[in-house]
Amino acid sequence: MRKFLVVSLIFLAVVVVVGDVLARSFAQNTIASQTAQQMNMPEEPDVSIEGWAFLPQAIGGNYSEINLSADSATVENVDVEQVRVGLSDVDAPLMDLIGGEPDVTAGEVEGSVVLPYGYLTSQLPEGVTINNEGEEPRMSGELAITELDLSTQISSGAEFEVDDDTLHVRPVDVEVDGAPAQVVDSVAGMLAFSIQIPDLPYGLHITDVDPAGAGVRVDGTASDVPIMDGEAA
Repeated sequence: MRKFLVVSLIFLAVVVVVGDVLARSFAQNTIASQTAQQMNMPEEPDVSIEGWAFLPQAIGGNYSEINLSADSATVENVDVEQVRVGLSDVDAPLMDLIGGEPDVTAGEVEGSVVLPYGYLTSQLPEGVTINNEGEEPRMSGELAITELDLSTQISSGAEFEVDDDTLHVRPVDVEVDGAPAQVVDSVAGMLAFSIQIPDLPYGLHITDVDPAGAGVRVDGTASDVPIMDGEAA
């Protein structure tokens, strides 16, 4: 009898574990599919519902932490890369997920996207590009200075600042071989620009920007955000 009880308990534990894994996978796949549609992703993002046990969270309809990541997405017709989103205090009723019409909200959201340097290059003079060189962003290329009837190779570092949803790009340490100071100042003026950052996923409010390997990483936070419904971004 004791052996039967032990075997039964082991069997029940296996069933619970397997059920937990399958339910977690189903919920993750549902969120990934909906997110890919809403954010125009070429592929579904990786979704991870954290926590040692899924079923207790599912029954309660509240999840402490959900993480999403994707290589790329499209926001306001701008292709962004390295999408990373962390959702906490997520309200997602299980029956909504099962019914295929999920109504999911997150109490707090933190995330980031990378604006590719190619997007910023479109704001620079013809012949000049911005890339990551030696782990630092640099603007370089053949620049035509029409007022001086001069075409020359230039190189410059780049600093980034954000003001609300506007990214300001400023040249630093501008190099123009053999050019007088007034030419260097003119080049610096031609390289400086500002550009509006597209709306971030889930209505994230921009908190910081930093150079990254492939572009400029834009960080943001938001509260009480609809993740999956007619209002979700």
